[in-house]
Formats: sequence, structure tokens, C-alpha cells
Amino acid sequence: MAQYLLLKHIEVQNANAIAGLTYGFPAITHFLGFAHALSRQLPDALGLRLGGVTVVSHKNNVHARQPSGWGDYVFALTRNPVTAKGETASINEEGRMSMQVSLLIEVEGLIAGDKAAAAQLVAEVKDLAPQRRLAGGQILAIGEIELLADANMQKKALRRIMPGFVLCDRHDYLAQHHQQLLQHNAQASLFDAWCEFAMLTYHAVADDEHLPNDDNQPVPAQWQRVAKPKPGYLVPIMTGYRAISPCYAAGEVANVRDPEVPVSFVEAAYSVGEWRSVHRLTDIDEACWRYHGDYPWYLARVTAATHDEPIEPDVVPTTDDNTDFDPDFL
Repeated sequence: MAQYLLLKHIEVQNANAIAGLTYGFPAITHFLGFAHALSRQLPDALGLRLGGVTVVSHKNNVHARQPSGWGDYVFALTRNPVTAKGETASINEEGRMSMQVSLLIEVEGLIAGDKAAAAQLVAEVKDLAPQRRLAGGQILAIGEIELLADANMQKKALRRIMPGFVLCDRHDYLAQHHQQLLQHNAQASLFDAWCEFAMLTYHAVADDEHLPNDDNQPVPAQWQRVAKPKPGYLVPIMTGYRAISPCYAAGEVANVRDPEVPVSFVEAAYSVGEWRSVHRLTDIDEACWRYHGDYPWYLARVTAATHDEPIEPDVVPTTDDNTDFDPDFL
């Protein structure tokens, strides 16, 4: 069974609200990247790795406004200081937001019952997490950090982080709807199916007393909303990347961030997600996002993980010379 690290009620300001073609909440790749960065900074002596992430949103506020008091919203941009010449500085258009989220991060390699390692892990994360950026924003506060070592603790934690909404993977909905579109239009693409999960669509329904006729005369009608392809709070999301170039050897491409690793050019990949109330989860693993790489795809998905049995400490039999054995100190 998996063990999870709970980072409860993380307050973040100026997080990135734009994720590729979508906006309103950071991409799931931001949260997986945050866990990966923490994992790389943990001491090697711990021998632990942070993996998948379950994301719970408690509240968020996109920095946007209506210039005329009505109509389209625009992002509220920062005003930069004047340049050295006293001129107005240029503005980089950015979408920002404030948010409060809780993260449940999968912990791999922790021996069950090793209280010393668990305490050290929590202490390290308390020190490292506020130093990192989450989705490009600054972490102002973290309410609580706790290791959830067993199923009972994990179920209690799900109740304690309510109210909130957890982001679930619905890539299967996208695939199913695409197949339905192909039955009516052989040219339908996945992009067409994806857009139907994002669009707000209405259609006109003629009144029963004024049915349409062939003389193209206008008739009274009522505008009715068209339901989305599937029920639920479904949203378009960015879930990873797809390579659009070969994988170049280290040092072959100039001006890259790290010249010591291979490089490939990529584009964003999109899917469909669903916001569900936390009380509908029976297990954290139901909404735990993990990366799955299969060149040219590198995608974050929620899949049922196959966990090994918990690593248990060796039990030394009690003898006359060893009566106060504590497996936590193995």
C-alpha cells in the first residue's frame, strides 16, 4: 500500500493561471514538477522518492477584471517600474491567480513503522517546500505537513481536507466521445471532441405552435442549452507533452538550460478532467496523477498503481539478552 505526504492548505500567490490553450487553474504538470523538485532536494541518506500527486483545490481567484464593468474579462497585469531612462517599461502579459490547495504526494521507499525516517522526511519538506515555487507562484504558508502511513490515516485525512474539489482524469471520456463523433462524421478529430467539453452551446427549439416551414420565415423559438458529452464538472486541461522533433544528444542543441542531457522539442498535450468533491473519493489513489512516458508522448494520467507490499522491518526474536527491542531503530 502506498504512503502519502499531506501538504494541507498551501497558500499560493501569483500562480500561473494559463496552461497552454486553457486558463483558470495551473496545469497538472506544475504540481508533478513541484513534487519532483522536492524529491531531488531530499538528502540521499533518506533513500526516498516522491512520486504521484493528488491535487485538491479549496479556493482560487484569477486576477481578472472587466474594464467596462460588463463584457469580456481581461487579466489584471502588473505595472512595472520605469526604465533607467525614465520611460514606461514594457508589459509582459501574464495570467495570474491566488489559490489555496492541498497536495497528497506519494512517498516511495519508506519502511513501514520507521518513525525516525518519517520525522526526518516531514522536517525536510517543511524546510524545503516554502523555498520552492508552486505553479510559478510564491508559497505564503502551509497549514500542516503530515505523513499518512496507513489506510486509516489516509481516510481520516480525506475528511479533514474537506471542503474541496479534487481533479480527476477523464481521458477515457475524450476517447469515447471522439468515437461517437466519428460515427456521424468520419473527418472528426480529437480536437473537435475536446472542444465540445469546453464550449458553452445553445440551440434554438421552435415553439410547438410555430413549427418551421419551407418558406424560410422566422418562427418563435426558445434557446436551450446543449448538455456536455458527459455529466459532471468537466474541464479541458493540459496533461503533458508530445515530442515534435527527434531526441538530440546532449550538447547538440545550443542555448538549452542543461547542456548535459538530451533535448527534444515538444508541444503541449491536452485532455479532459473532472472536478469532484473530496467526499466522493474512497481512496487517494483514485485521483493520484503520475507521469507515463511512451515516446513521443509524456503524459500525466491517473492510473491504478501496482504497489508492492509495504516494506516491513526485520523482526528480531526476543531473547534474554534483547528484551527491549524496538523495530523503529533498525
